Amino acid sequence: MTTGEENVTREDIPLKQGKKSSSWYNYCNEDCLSGSKFLNVAFGTLTIVITIALLVQIYYGDYQVILGCPSWKCGHRQSRVFKHRHISIEKGGGNAVDAAIASAFCLAVATPHVTSLDAEGQLLIYNHRTRLLPTVIDFSGPTVVSDNIPRLVLGLAYTHQHYGRLAWKDLVQPAANLARQGYLISKVLVQAVTKAKAQNLYGHLEAGQMITHKNLSLTLEGIANIPEPELYRFIQSTNQPILSQALKSTFNNNNIYLPNTPAIGRIVMTNLREIEGFNYTIADTAKAEYYYELARITQAVYQEQNVSELFHQGTLSNVGVMDLDDNYVSLVTKKDKPCSRMPIIITDNNVICGRRMVFGASDLATATQLVTSLLVARKNTTDGVEAPRFYIIDNGTLAIEDSHLPAFDDDVLPYFQNLTRKPVRAPEPYPSSNIVEKIKDDLSSHSDSRGGGIASRF
Repeated sequence: MTTGEENVTREDIPLKQGKKSSSWYNYCNEDCLSGSKFLNVAFGTLTIVITIALLVQIYYGDYQVILGCPSWKCGHRQSRVFKHRHISIEKGGGNAVDAAIASAFCLAVATPHVTSLDAEGQLLIYNHRTRLLPTVIDFSGPTVVSDNIPRLVLGLAYTHQHYGRLAWKDLVQPAANLARQGYLISKVLVQAVTKAKAQNLYGHLEAGQMITHKNLSLTLEGIANIPEPELYRFIQSTNQPILSQALKSTFNNNNIYLPNTPAIGRIVMTNLREIEGFNYTIADTAKAEYYYELARITQAVYQEQNVSELFHQGTLSNVGVMDLDDNYVSLVTKKDKPCSRMPIIITDNNVICGRRMVFGASDLATATQLVTSLLVARKNTTDGVEAPRFYIIDNGTLAIEDSHLPAFDDDVLPYFQNLTRKPVRAPEPYPSSNIVEKIKDDLSSHSDSRGGGIASRF
């Protein structure tokens, strides 16, 4: 790569410290009870945890892909349906993988405190028509490196080579345009830069200012213009991402797909199996004792499995996508130290066109609470994601969110005190999770308010 080569180790990894998605509307296959419908509406959900102003709309012929984030210009954060200033590319024939790649590049520009061009990542790729085990592409770890291109680029190039449809340049160019044209600085980005002591990279920042990244835009221009045959030659047998099949397990009559690694999928399923043994009903989930048992079981698994040593707390970037061909993609990326990186896909075990969900989580406790909120309490996407959460932090201590609403009821807190001398305040920013859900041909999504996101629907 000739353009912006020096910037690969600078602008594309702007924060060395500090710790988050889009969706295409698809139609159900012929086996669905509701029949086949061809809908060309798109959904997006996405910013996870600390996010900043960004809205990317990508048109692929009949497809529309919306990246939902805090309001770029209009301030209607409470609205789920609105239009923003946006960047768009028009091209035919794209799929869910193309959307995930383009979104990941844009997030690397606009959320530098959680992801970057050198971020590690994992993704699940699943087709609901074939219902074969999802493919896991893992571009984390010390071996997935190249002297010529950053780690995220290497992982996305590998994914594009095997699963993408659109031209590589069309997927990278929107991020280069975003870096050049700029975006509005959010309060959380200012906080992240201050916490990371990275003012030397950005100077004095204030929320609401416009910021541009000239060097990063040049780097991305160079990456976008690498001919695909040359791009793929950077992927050697010694630095290829790890390709594997996902772990499939069942929980409350649903199929759950996770990366099949001891530190991710197997521990999550161990925790869920313990919870499933109690046969909780929807009525049980309204009781204080339910949250106590949920926290107790999770705390015990943390201790028995040494989870604190295997998982790294913090925030990440998550992209969730569904397309018209029933391809589902969950991509998670994170910078700096390794993260648990939990891309998750859930499908109904009994009904082909029952609930299908794509989302991600950053730790065992969050993943467990999301799954149980959705599948045990049977909450909708909004209530399931926004439900109050506890966390297991150092030495098995229970931590509670104290600035997120809704909060745990007062009668729950005394139960938590039986698990730890006194529940502590969970450190902010809280991990957030965005979700795309489809039931029959009806698609819904929600972007976690913990990350300041907005899900947009057109």
